[in-house]
Amino acid sequence: MPSGEPTPGRNRVAIVVAVVAVLVALAAVIGVGLLVLDRRAAPSTEPATPSLGAVGPPPGNLTMRDDTTTITLTWTDPSDGLVPFMVAGGRTGQSLGMMATVDPGRTSYTVNGLSTRVNYCFAVLAVYDTDQFATSDQVCTSR
Repeated sequence: MPSGEPTPGRNRVAIVVAVVAVLVALAAVIGVGLLVLDRRAAPSTEPATPSLGAVGPPPGNLTMRDDTTTITLTWTDPSDGLVPFMVAGGRTGQSLGMMATVDPGRTSYTVNGLSTRVNYCFAVLAVYDTDQFATSDQVCTSR
């Protein structure tokens, strides 16, 4: 074999190394993206205070009606019908996750299909802009 031509084994190794490097880089980008989304999506478990990005007050008077397998949340709208809301919820002691988006002017949401043996917590976010929101206090079941 002439010395100017690469051997087939070296080409395969170079291709495998390049593919592995691309996959590792892609996994890192996806991991960082998920971490950022998780941090932005999970509301604080602390009492509600407007966040640094908040431009308006949080939803007020969050209450819930627990009908065992469904929970109806109601709140007051601090924007007089101008902003949408996001409902976050999850099992007590775990991070809350986004459950639903509620249109401007609506001040209630019903969560269906819940376990009668599990405690849940909920919060509502008033969305003033893509990165400007205010989070209500949390309400939790006591079963």
